[in-house]
Amino acid sequence: MVDADTMSSANIGRHLLGADSIGQNKVDAIAQRINSAYPATEVTPYAMSTADWLKKNTLVDVDVVIDLTGEPDVRVQIEQVRLSYPRPLLIGWMEPYVAAAHACMLAAGHKWLKGAQDPLSCLEAVVWPNEVIRQEPGCSSRFQSYTAAAAEHAVALVAECALEMIDNSVAVTFDSTVRSWVRGQRFLDKHWPGLTHKEWAKAACVHDGLILNRQFP
Repeated sequence: MVDADTMSSANIGRHLLGADSIGQNKVDAIAQRINSAYPATEVTPYAMSTADWLKKNTLVDVDVVIDLTGEPDVRVQIEQVRLSYPRPLLIGWMEPYVAAAHACMLAAGHKWLKGAQDPLSCLEAVVWPNEVIRQEPGCSSRFQSYTAAAAEHAVALVAECALEMIDNSVAVTFDSTVRSWVRGQRFLDKHWPGLTHKEWAKAACVHDGLILNRQFP
């Protein structure tokens, strides 16, 4: 697990860690918590940036790369390394208010970037006005607050996909897909006036939430 961030008060309420971890490296505190709770699991923490880790390590012994940072720079760095060491890649992220959550599962030889454009926003389910996104304290990227209850659904979706990829890591090939959990129109109306789904996600409009699968373009 690689992350250079330290726990801050602004993280409380949307993080596994609580107030007792403020000031600690997130990865160190998370590793200690998981390793204590699940003795069959071994989490090795690296309190450094992805770029620094990749300078000192390769993906030779890595089965699956999981990127949950939401950071464009990290996606570029991982993509560059995957050119030399093709590995399956899971990119997981949430849209504002967790109106949708996504797990993009890429086969080892399937690139995330096609040219200079990052496809993340194109894969999202909702058309977002610029004013919805804002800079939050304690977060290194543009970020919109969400509730713990909504985040639970997103975490479950991404965790299931991660386990599925790890279980199938020995497979030579698999179809690259995007699995999304999309909230319906009633949820959107409660959070911001005038929000609409993109065409591919309109099937979710009448539901509280709907899981949709599609091929990665």
